[in-house]
Amino acid sequence: MAHKHMTEFYKKPTDAVAVFRQLGTKLNRNCDLALGTEQDQLQKVEVKARAFAETGRILSGLNNLTATQHECTCIFDEIFGDIICSLYFAASALDKPAQILLRRVLELGVAAVYLWDLPHKYWGWKCHDEDLSFKEMLGHLTSDSYRTYLAKLNPNFTDTQILDAELAKTIYRDLSDITHGKLGTFESVSPDRYNFTTEDWQKHLNLANSVEDILLKLWSNRFKEVTAQLPISMPQLSRLA
Repeated sequence: MAHKHMTEFYKKPTDAVAVFRQLGTKLNRNCDLALGTEQDQLQKVEVKARAFAETGRILSGLNNLTATQHECTCIFDEIFGDIICSLYFAASALDKPAQILLRRVLELGVAAVYLWDLPHKYWGWKCHDEDLSFKEMLGHLTSDSYRTYLAKLNPNFTDTQILDAELAKTIYRDLSDITHGKLGTFESVSPDRYNFTTEDWQKHLNLANSVEDILLKLWSNRFKEVTAQLPISMPQLSRLA
């Protein structure tokens, strides 16, 4: 029997509870199919997601945190929750919500360092409805002056850049097209809409893995304490191929 398209649940008048129960059955079936495949890749992505929360724990335990930096540590738990929800949505074949959340993970993960370093930007963002510019944040973090500052701050920093900025730009641009609803990204026009496919599941796991690698590199390069402590508290990271 062919899987139902989302709108087909509404062809006949019925109560809302019944509709959502049917949807839940369909999405649970998708999730079961996803969890039966790509288990090694899912395990890698999940371990790196837990490293997000662990990074926040490491930073929150530092001495002499400013009030701003202490507040910034909550970002890490937020994006841990976002990436887990993104994986769950993707497993359920809710691909666009999954990708929208992944964009939020990337943006907030970069913002965690940007706001940590620039407290006035944090308070403008929190209290004065000032939006963050992904382009501006990357420009700040990849500038020559910032690399010089970073080399003084973290003796373990040996990379030419704090993060893979070009890859981050590409992923953010693609995910922004989805978030802003460009026609070419519509889920409803796909023949596999809201149905599990191995290809879509693999694609999302690979994309999530790339986002995680970008952010973990960023945080390790910026914070020497993360460089030192994360491999100890999460030795399983070193075993990921």
